[in-house]
Amino acid sequence: MLMELCFLSDVISQQCFSEASSRRPADLLSSFTTIKTVMNNLYDGLHEALLCLLKKSETRESVLEFLAAVINNNSSRAHLQIDPLTCASSGMFVNLSAVMLMLCEPFLDANLSKRDKIDPNYVFYSNRLDLRGLTALHASSEEVSAYISELNNGRTDSSTENGVKDNRLLTSLEATGSSSNSGGPRVQNVRSVSSSGDKVKYTFICECFFMTARVLNLGLLKAFSDFKHLVQDISRSEDSLASLKAMNEQTPTRQLELDIARLEKEIESYSQEKMCYEAQIVRNLEESVLGPIDMYPSEIGWGLIQRALSFCRLMVVWLVGLVGGFKLPLPAPCPMEFACMPEHFVEDTMELLIFSSRIPKALDGVILDDFMNFIIMFMASPEYIRNPYLRSKMVEVLNCWMPRRSGSSATTASLFEGHQLSLQYLVRNLLKLYVDIEFTGSHTQFYDKFNIRHYIAELLEYLWQVPSHRNVWRQIAKAEEKGVYLNFLNFLINDSIYLLDESLNKILELKTLEAEMSNTAEWEQRPAQERQERTRQFQSQENIIRIDMKLANEDVSLLAFTSEQITSPFLLPEMVERVASMLNYFLLQLVGPQRKSLSLKDPEKYEFRPKHLLKQIVNIYVHLARGDEGNVFPAAISRDGRSYNEQLFDAAADVLKRIGEDGRIIQEFVELGAKAKAAAVEAMDAENALGDIPDEFLDPIQYTLMKDPVILPSSRVTLDRPVILRHLLSDSVTILSFIYTLLINCIRLFSEVIFLLQTDPFNRSPLSPDMLIPDTDLKARIDEFIRSQATGNQVDDTQLQSTKVTLQTPTTDVQLID
Repeated sequence: MLMELCFLSDVISQQCFSEASSRRPADLLSSFTTIKTVMNNLYDGLHEALLCLLKKSETRESVLEFLAAVINNNSSRAHLQIDPLTCASSGMFVNLSAVMLMLCEPFLDANLSKRDKIDPNYVFYSNRLDLRGLTALHASSEEVSAYISELNNGRTDSSTENGVKDNRLLTSLEATGSSSNSGGPRVQNVRSVSSSGDKVKYTFICECFFMTARVLNLGLLKAFSDFKHLVQDISRSEDSLASLKAMNEQTPTRQLELDIARLEKEIESYSQEKMCYEAQIVRNLEESVLGPIDMYPSEIGWGLIQRALSFCRLMVVWLVGLVGGFKLPLPAPCPMEFACMPEHFVEDTMELLIFSSRIPKALDGVILDDFMNFIIMFMASPEYIRNPYLRSKMVEVLNCWMPRRSGSSATTASLFEGHQLSLQYLVRNLLKLYVDIEFTGSHTQFYDKFNIRHYIAELLEYLWQVPSHRNVWRQIAKAEEKGVYLNFLNFLINDSIYLLDESLNKILELKTLEAEMSNTAEWEQRPAQERQERTRQFQSQENIIRIDMKLANEDVSLLAFTSEQITSPFLLPEMVERVASMLNYFLLQLVGPQRKSLSLKDPEKYEFRPKHLLKQIVNIYVHLARGDEGNVFPAAISRDGRSYNEQLFDAAADVLKRIGEDGRIIQEFVELGAKAKAAAVEAMDAENALGDIPDEFLDPIQYTLMKDPVILPSSRVTLDRPVILRHLLSDSVTILSFIYTLLINCIRLFSEVIFLLQTDPFNRSPLSPDMLIPDTDLKARIDEFIRSQATGNQVDDTQLQSTKVTLQTPTTDVQLID
């Protein structure tokens, strides 16, 4: 009844925060202080009342049954939409969260010495809390049921052998004894009934742990989620309001004025609600921006959030105990006790860490090492945590903790630069997650992966600057050149191509809209509704360009600084042509004939920095040329029939001179262009010398002369090894480089792709590189054909000279960039 106090009613919000934008800071400060004080007094009173009832044996069981009933009957609060007629209020559950955390305080000591009293079998056998229907970390509902049956069968088998009912679980629980904690209730073991009918005793610590975890999920964490959505609603409403005001200044209408008034009233209501949330669960009154520190009572601070963080630390340490402690590699297979634990345990922990990391000084005094260990252990372990979004949340936490992002740089820097597991495994697991996140199983997976990889790219850029992490990175690239690192590099290139291509196309669309709006006479003659739609479309295009260009810049930057010290994966037969094609395409866009169409009035507004981008592209060219011991890179550049033109290298060199690039870089780049030109002439000579090539020597996909033919074990089709390896590296955007553009258009219509990873392209049967069968007989015949053509067929000198002259004539008119 006391707990049914609402989450700061509309009346209170009107009284305390009405017209907040025009009020004095001191007035708002007084409201915040009053509300925080009242809420703390409420928490203390509720905690004292519950504690008194729990200490009495005649009321203890009823209190626990009441708490369990409240939790079970409000389980639908975890849904996106909550029915206020069938669920308790958010205020009630936030209050209950605060009280349950206070009950947990006695066993939240620094060493978490009581965690062995928490029995994982409570999830399966508790008749008090309904936990079986929750989504598990890895096990499916069928696997959970099978595991429970296995446990029950073990109990039955044991009873047959011993002639008595198996009581191993009962004995282990009784061994924990009664809970006796200073400052807390002395509560004897609480009874529950297992599915097999046994009377099972659980300690109060065990009962309180699982109840608190559920209450936080339904209460405090749900309130955090609602607060985040409220902030987003305010931001969207403010953007819409600014757009409407801009349109009203140009062409005032009665409808626009009504819409502006409605939005202003809506924003005022949202702002009041936001301040109520801040007052109860967010604002740190000791560090408020509204006034000096000495204006606030010392006892009012981060009590609620810090207690929740302490509890979540207990959760992660206890979960890690189920898999053998903080150590890598993880045991295989995943223990079923861990696999069956509720997924929201980890999700709530990550959400709380993200939320508190964005509040200045909220993490001060919080022990973060255990959270760091947990994240490193599981973020790249789909065998333990199935949900890819949950693992991506861990990366988001790390992103918040980067020293340049977090408020306490020294504390978080030690997590990255002086942490044992971090130094050993962080780079490896980030690279692995970058690859694993390609397929999330969601219908929005294509777009979701860019957000996740954005966080990973920022982390990798920071870690590259730390010498110890950079050394580990180089070791991984060398040891797993054709494994995880090659897959990472392939997806990085795919993303770079897509994002930059999409950004440049959107720029052209934006300029079309911009031209329409700049023609004032024609623009004002259009209907108001059409102008509003086109204006919204213009703003949407601006946002898309800004986001895509930012992501593209990150990916190109990642390629630029890593290629300086790691070049061999770029130059592998299955990668070198894709890398060359990507670089040629970027070069064509930046200095080719169409570059003027990409000019913008304010390119910085859209994160579009063509000069800096050109420098990075040229640096990648030069880095790869320096590491090209086999001289394969120039030939790969010249084989690109879509974007390569020899004049682009001279055009880019002229631009680099004007913008002040290092002269040595420019010279090496020009020399690379000359080598590519010579390789093109040499390739044409070789093609003319070979004459007509038998079809059996041509790759059936690329239709080029095979150099290393292999047989696919299932379809028995023979392909060139680099071609099939490129297919096995392909993702949902690019299957093969020559149909890249086609798939980019198709991906907007289809979320599923024709080809999947690791499949035979002719029958989709499973295929991996180690299954390829070298076709030695065909290779011998191809080699003999090349030798015979080289010695038996002489190319006419006049024809050859004509061919060379033709190659030296540019195919397109390439103008220099301004």
